[in-house]
Amino acid sequence: MKNTLFLFSLVVLLFSCTTKKSENNPDDVNGFQYARLVSIDQKLGYKELSVKNPKSLKIENRYALIPRNSKMKRPENIKIIEVPVQNMAALSTSFVGMLDAIGGIKSIKATTEKQYISNKELVKGINAGKVLTAGYETALTPEAVLKAKIPLIIFSGFGQPFPNEEKFAQLGVVCMANYDWEEKHPLGKAEWIKVFGALICKDKQANTYFNQVVESYLKIKEEAKGITQKKKVIAGGLVGDIWYAPAGGSFMAGIMKDGGLNYFYKKTNGTASVTPTFEQVFTDDQSCDIWINAEASSLNKLFQLNSKFEYFHTVQKGKVYGYMHDPNYYWEYSPVNPHWLLEDFMHIAKGDTKAKLHFYKQLK
Repeated sequence: MKNTLFLFSLVVLLFSCTTKKSENNPDDVNGFQYARLVSIDQKLGYKELSVKNPKSLKIENRYALIPRNSKMKRPENIKIIEVPVQNMAALSTSFVGMLDAIGGIKSIKATTEKQYISNKELVKGINAGKVLTAGYETALTPEAVLKAKIPLIIFSGFGQPFPNEEKFAQLGVVCMANYDWEEKHPLGKAEWIKVFGALICKDKQANTYFNQVVESYLKIKEEAKGITQKKKVIAGGLVGDIWYAPAGGSFMAGIMKDGGLNYFYKKTNGTASVTPTFEQVFTDDQSCDIWINAEASSLNKLFQLNSKFEYFHTVQKGKVYGYMHDPNYYWEYSPVNPHWLLEDFMHIAKGDTKAKLHFYKQLK
């Protein structure tokens, strides 16, 4: 009898994120409905997180999420991450928003440059020297990561290894590529919140948050179906000399469609961006009613970027919308709140100028 109780207790321990009872059953952790590039499977004593390559759709990396202090034998040929992760490098503002949604800001011990951060708690940590920052000019060094006791670096995957990844691996630091931005479904990117939930053992909070997002999104989508005249929309803007717009297969293009907008580049291929020439965009804009994601906070600042913008049809109609009045907030919280984006697009599609928008403002 004692042996039976002992074995039962051991199984309970192995299936928990901590020594406490698990918040989830296997059905909870397997449930990725919209994200196609990630999966979490319950194994005996740990969870297996798999990340797929967005091009080949083959598994690129597997991670064993093993409860901290567990004495179980480590599985072979898989990267080991002890959970809950107490110190991590979250090198994208969208990761910050997801962690904030489930109460995980304190787990961030390194992030992107302060000038791109909206979260006040994280900015406070940066100012106090408790949170490292990294950017194009100041990469995370293995020495700094080791000193900060960071075992996990999560970065936006673009098909290239993380700088010094081999060195980090030798030091026991796992580098994880995140491909949430390559998801196709409007809700696919937001569902990656479940990855962060698994990493910090807040699966229940992540699932609850995402389910609420889905419920709100579907209600707004249903309301937007009442928009019978779909306004034609051009999106994106100049970054340097290159125009970037959401590709037709991207989650952003999907949200615009669900919001009652007729996106001009909806038939283009890909899940990231398309880069038409400025001349082509100028021509395309002449048949559009609305311009979304203009890279300026006012019309004057828009004209400073390029004086030819003054001749855009959408500009002359006064139908230009952007988020540059508060870009950090947009990049941090729009990925985890696609229902807010959808609601903004629906109000813009309706021409509802009195509606309070979450992220956008009409440029004046």
